Amino acid sequence: MILTVTMNPSIDTRYEVEHLVVDDVNRVTPQKTAGGKGLNVSRVLVQLGDDVVATGLLGGHSGAYLGDLMDADGIAHRFTPIAGESRTCIALLHDGNQTELLESGPAVSDEEFGAFLANYADLVQQADCVTISGSLPKGVSADCYAGMVKTAADAGKPILLDTSGAALDAALAAPVKPTLVKPNLTEINGLLGTPFTPDDLPSLQQALESDERFAGISWVVVTMGAAGAVAFHEGARYRVVAPRIECVNATGSGDSTIAGFAHAIAASADDAEVLRCGNTCGTLNAMDPQTGHLVMDAWDEIYNAIEVTKA
Repeated sequence: MILTVTMNPSIDTRYEVEHLVVDDVNRVTPQKTAGGKGLNVSRVLVQLGDDVVATGLLGGHSGAYLGDLMDADGIAHRFTPIAGESRTCIALLHDGNQTELLESGPAVSDEEFGAFLANYADLVQQADCVTISGSLPKGVSADCYAGMVKTAADAGKPILLDTSGAALDAALAAPVKPTLVKPNLTEINGLLGTPFTPDDLPSLQQALESDERFAGISWVVVTMGAAGAVAFHEGARYRVVAPRIECVNATGSGDSTIAGFAHAIAASADDAEVLRCGNTCGTLNAMDPQTGHLVMDAWDEIYNAIEVTKA
């Protein structure tokens, strides 16, 4: 079983209009999805045929509705209830643009967080692999993910961490590291204080190897948009190039990539298969209008076109 964690889920609501008329009525048909990065991961893992359990925090009527949406997607879930109302996030597609309105989410009490940690620790024991994705709600300290990584590591389970900001800083500073982190090139330059480009891979590898924050992390995958990705695993450096596609909706492609990595790592796949599977999922998501969803009919075409070479 693969356990996915979404600490700050949302009802993702998508409105699409050809042209937004400001200060007037715009009639729309909503598309609602169980949102949050970890739930995007969950949806892709269901498509890949994995046994998945999603966990995190859910509250109020919105939380109950999120449970219904997960049921509709075939996602098994065991979330911890909280008093606050789970958030709603709106994406408005208009005039060739996407405008997003994102609620911050409910505050979490110490008692609620403690109940979640107990639930999480129990689920970790049953898991083959753990993914932790996204932001933290109010009331949860930035070192939360560092503690959750240690819980999984102490249980001998690989753990993939996809977050940013203070939560990532705390996880990198902790003595027990995640199995895999997936910053993009902008985020890695921010962490290292560097101006690296996709052409600076040897220098990037040297910078990562000399930075003690990355010591003990088995996989560091740096995504670079259309330029593909570079991965560092146990001293080896890999360059990954994906085929050019017509991008329909890139939102959720990073989450889909994490799902592919988790799918392969849980199956004890070799390095090339881990990278090929992850990047296939990320590419297939970008070809699908639904976030956290793959165009499975194109799997063989994209999978066979992914280039993974030792750099």
